[in-house]
Amino acid sequence: MTAMPVSGNPPHSRPGGDQLAPGMLVAARYRLLGRFAGPDWVQWWHAHDVELCRDVSLSLVDSAHLHATDSGADPLARFFRNTTGTSFSHEGRIAQVYDIAAVGDRIAVVAEWTPGWRVADLARTVPRPLDAARTVRYLAAATADAHHHGARIALDHPNRVRISWEGIAVLAFPATLADGSRADDVAGLGALLYALLLGTWPLSSPGATPAVGLPAAARRGDGSVVAPHRVRPAIPRTLSDVAMNALTLEPGADTAQSVVDALDRILSEARARAGSAFADAAARAHPKPGDRAARPAAPLPTVSGALALIVALGAGAWAIGTSFTASDAPPAAVADSIRSQTAPVPEVFPAPLVPSSAAVYSPLRFPDNGATASLAVDNDPTTSWSTDRYPQQLPASKSGVGLIVSFPGPVDLREVRIDSPTPGTTVEIRTAPVAWANIDRTEVIASATLGAGVTQIVARPPAPTDRVLVWISGLSPGETGYQSRLSEIGFLGSTP
Repeated sequence: MTAMPVSGNPPHSRPGGDQLAPGMLVAARYRLLGRFAGPDWVQWWHAHDVELCRDVSLSLVDSAHLHATDSGADPLARFFRNTTGTSFSHEGRIAQVYDIAAVGDRIAVVAEWTPGWRVADLARTVPRPLDAARTVRYLAAATADAHHHGARIALDHPNRVRISWEGIAVLAFPATLADGSRADDVAGLGALLYALLLGTWPLSSPGATPAVGLPAAARRGDGSVVAPHRVRPAIPRTLSDVAMNALTLEPGADTAQSVVDALDRILSEARARAGSAFADAAARAHPKPGDRAARPAAPLPTVSGALALIVALGAGAWAIGTSFTASDAPPAAVADSIRSQTAPVPEVFPAPLVPSSAAVYSPLRFPDNGATASLAVDNDPTTSWSTDRYPQQLPASKSGVGLIVSFPGPVDLREVRIDSPTPGTTVEIRTAPVAWANIDRTEVIASATLGAGVTQIVARPPAPTDRVLVWISGLSPGETGYQSRLSEIGFLGSTP
């Protein structure tokens, strides 16, 4: 690995984002794309390997901190061994380490990139408790596997973990120091589950930067963390206990395998209850002749409870848009059958929906700034996507230009919020075209003229959808032409 000095902004860094400190040495073959906040002794980067044409995670560890935490004879070799020792896990929830090298005053750890979201992105939406359990379960299994083979993985900060498109927690930035322990890994699993349940981070690390996007967890007068079910009563007590037992290293529940076993029991019991509700609904829908239970009567309380559970399990997706296969969920028709025999389900308040991608839609010509489409949905208002600059308003031959925004799974869209520095832009929210079909093949579900700042647009597609078209039908006039810019597009709704 050949090193070179880098000064100023890293290549392709986003406006307003972090910069690499002057004098820092990085590998010449890696182009830096974005930095994630972490402790002061490490930098975590999303980077691109220009030689192998693949995205990677890049951890730059301070050599001085490495030596300060390891007084052994050869701390560098031990760090290499500890970090690469995590890559064998057959569970596949720990990023594979591609390369480690000393680069100036830093140790560079290059690993496979995990497309998806930060823990904070998901935690802020407060996902369903059982979805949170599924998300953590597989990383817990990988941790148990690593512990079985004598390795540690270092779960000390939420930005070290990423949530994949499949909704699974992955250790995305492996770098294992000598001062960690297996108990720290178990506490990290508890902290991860706690964060997904409540949207707060329960661990504290002296000298570390704050956990970006996650406020500190609530604490009692004695300094202990408040249990999740005390803060959010809808969280099952058993799941709350899993998080707390791991955090406090409760005897008998202080191993990664115990976390796996506890989560498996909770998910298995939920599937069993959902199956019981499925059978109960089928029996009510098709009663036997003369069956007294088939006569009209007030719904049983247990049916209402089953419905609540099915609602929690059946969608197979969370508010952030992460999709699950949901093979353990009953068909929607069964939930509808139960719903018809129970009291109306309370209205679900819209929650943030995080897109998986955005692409420019411009059928009549080369897409306007196609390479930067994702900046309109990156949860960073300091970045933006813009149309090309036109000498006149859109001509009749080109009725508009827009973005096709995709979600990991079907969503019930309720509202679109657009932050734009170009007031006067007219937009339409449309159903997404199929295979880049003509705009006439789409349906307008909302429209608005953008003002300065954030414009709220109420939208209700005719059915749940996994794509939507944000169509600009009129550009914003300026001194040198017509152009529109979208800093951020936000979506609110729910998963069906």
